Amino acid sequence: MSSRDALHLIAAFALLLSGVTSPFLAEAEEAGTTAEERSDWQRKKCDVYRQAFAEILDHVGREGVSPAFIAKNEAFIESGCLADVDACPQTKADIEVANGLTIASMNAGAASSFSPFRCRQ
Repeated sequence: MSSRDALHLIAAFALLLSGVTSPFLAEAEEAGTTAEERSDWQRKKCDVYRQAFAEILDHVGREGVSPAFIAKNEAFIESGCLADVDACPQTKADIEVANGLTIASMNAGAASSFSPFRCRQ
């Protein structure tokens, strides 16, 4: 990772924490990367996320997890973890799943901003 990329990542994370959309993230989305064009690292992060999502749902169960939250996460995974889907955890079970996914992703080396958890409304 170049120092410029590291600075962009730090800025994006800081903006995420402040609730402001990052221009660097928008720039990456506008570049139009497709699931087929993902780097090995992007594929690995998505594989970890996919596996963690299945395991957490098996552990927590689907009761109390909102159908919209499940659908948004499935859409994120189907996109190769590239889609901007705004998976907003609403229920206690949604939050438990989101926390587990964030921890699993971060344990694999992904930034917390990798996840699709956004509540813009």
